Amino acid sequence: MSQSKFIHESKMLARLSGPIVVGQVGQNLITLADTIMVGALGSVALGASAFAGSVFIVFLIFGLGMLAPVTALFARMQGQENYPYGGVLLRHSVVVALAVSAFIIGLLYALLPNLKVFGQTHEVLEMGAAFFEITIWSVLPSLLYQSYKQFTDGIGKTKVAMYVMIFGVVLNIAGNWVLIHGLYGFPKLGLNGAAWATLIARCLMALIMITYVHLHPHFKKYLVERWVHRFDHHLLKNIIRLGLPNGFTYLFEVGAFSAAAVMMGWFGSTPLAAHQITISLASTSFLITLGIGIAASIRVGFELGRGDYSLARFAGFTAIKLGAAYMSLCALGFFFLREWFPTFYVTDHDVIAWAAKFFVVVAIFEIFDGIQAVAIGALRGMSDTQWPSIIAFFAYWVMGLPGGYLLAFHLGVGPVGIWIGLLLGLIFASVLLTWRFHILSKRFLKN
Repeated sequence: MSQSKFIHESKMLARLSGPIVVGQVGQNLITLADTIMVGALGSVALGASAFAGSVFIVFLIFGLGMLAPVTALFARMQGQENYPYGGVLLRHSVVVALAVSAFIIGLLYALLPNLKVFGQTHEVLEMGAAFFEITIWSVLPSLLYQSYKQFTDGIGKTKVAMYVMIFGVVLNIAGNWVLIHGLYGFPKLGLNGAAWATLIARCLMALIMITYVHLHPHFKKYLVERWVHRFDHHLLKNIIRLGLPNGFTYLFEVGAFSAAAVMMGWFGSTPLAAHQITISLASTSFLITLGIGIAASIRVGFELGRGDYSLARFAGFTAIKLGAAYMSLCALGFFFLREWFPTFYVTDHDVIAWAAKFFVVVAIFEIFDGIQAVAIGALRGMSDTQWPSIIAFFAYWVMGLPGGYLLAFHLGVGPVGIWIGLLLGLIFASVLLTWRFHILSKRFLKN
């Protein structure tokens, strides 16, 4: 009985996470398409887009993190079958998205004249500033799209955002081709054409999501209240209360891996190139785990809404086991094929040798990365975001990075020490996050 229950729950998680993973891959394909197509314009253009994008993405990720916990609130509403409240929640999440967008856009415009503090060359700064200014405006449609995606994902309609994302990828590639090179009567915009293509794609994606949700008959039972109805300030505060720590959790993780890359660069270009290859492949494998984590938040939130606390706990732990099992398979692949994977990127034997050393650590790293990512999703399903944020800070910034620095530069381990430090941080995070879910889910059962 227990095995059949596990299989059934696993199928539900796979059904939810599959379209989410496709959407995550689509998000990466937009960035990849921009990189490949801008690369044809030369190294300065590529450097400018990479620089502007790396600064921009930190702020965008914070905004996306702010909205992520709302998925579980929608799932809980679905479990309670309180469908009109779904429309109320959507309306308030849109307001938060608009407010966060305005805040981030203001920050980015304040940063725009000060990009020189990042120490880039004059050519990169000159091209990057114009690209950056256009990209700034894609914050608004990105967060509006995310608001509606949280809604459709939370009620189990995860394919909606997937199809819209696929459309966005195709549109972005076509827009890049036309606007970069000035085809079909459009002006030849070069690097800025890629920024405009991405902005247009994100605007249309948001517009399609909004139109579909408000016009499709399936969603009528959620949108019964007029959108000019007064706002519930308590609900707005609750969304922000959940969102702020989650946004910082995203920042702590992204910032830690960026800092690790900086430290790796102190050893020279060869270990840095190997590090970039390693993190690129590790990030690709992580996309499926991320989808399982989002599915976990939906399942846990839904069962809490139904009042089935035992099944909510079971769903969370099933997701954590699936994440660990999948990443264990990835770990075996990275370990046994550690000298083959880097050849997809380079032929330099020194870079390949360093990447192979990193992959030995990454093989263990993957397992704990999968556990912590899914555990965070399960905790989001319980509307617990503050402690995961604190744990992430300690894992990356108190243990991982300082530990890696100590091993790499003071204990003679060298570049591999940076990866060992990140591994230690992830072990700490995965253990505490899983324990946190265990304690909270047991508390629900007792109450």
